[in-house]
Amino acid sequence: MKWPFFFKRSAADDGRLDSYKRMRRAGRDLNMALAKRLPKDAVPEFGKKLGLFKAGTLILNNDDEIAVLYDYCLYHYRRGNKNVIERFLEQSPPAADSLDMTLLQAMLQSRFSAFRIVSITPRQGAVLLDLVRGDTLELVDLGIAETGTVGTILVGRLLPLPDFHMSTGTLIPLSEGEFAGSIVPIIEKFLPAGEDGRRPAMSATQEASYVGRVVKETLRAGGMENVFYSDMERVG
Repeated sequence: MKWPFFFKRSAADDGRLDSYKRMRRAGRDLNMALAKRLPKDAVPEFGKKLGLFKAGTLILNNDDEIAVLYDYCLYHYRRGNKNVIERFLEQSPPAADSLDMTLLQAMLQSRFSAFRIVSITPRQGAVLLDLVRGDTLELVDLGIAETGTVGTILVGRLLPLPDFHMSTGTLIPLSEGEFAGSIVPIIEKFLPAGEDGRRPAMSATQEASYVGRVVKETLRAGGMENVFYSDMERVG
């Protein structure tokens, strides 16, 4: 996609993009360090929950599915009621002013949901509508900025950083029909809206079940033809 010749980035845009690239590189390294701390049974156990293990073998249609599986393990595989992110902060916390600490704190406040692309921000990312919470947020994502389409539904996890949101690496597009038919019933089961429109809080166990069900159905909807927005390689 080529943007109009009259589009110009401001100094603020450039600063935010530079910050994003630093965060993305640091996040890639941090995720690798966290993944190494996962118990050996985490991947096979949670792979089964996502429908990626069959007859004791991990079955992947493409490389992005392993990123989705590890994301699920990092945030929801718990021992002693703590996930690997919480244990990392307790056992080997980075410097308070480091990028790693900023990322780890954002991970603790991460948001998993289904989002609709409201508008594309050229060379930056997109404005998204959270289809569960009902609010909008600004995502920096170079892949979506280049190839995203207004109206597309994306399923995945976002990190709230000081000036923008960033995905944890991979977002999965979902059709309107699959969202309405497969995902909305899961949302209504785990997060039924009250008369005031508010949705209840979930326990860690409930959230793990909820996320697992949504991801499994989203992957199933795409099948062998699953397409992902993966922004990891775009920052070098």
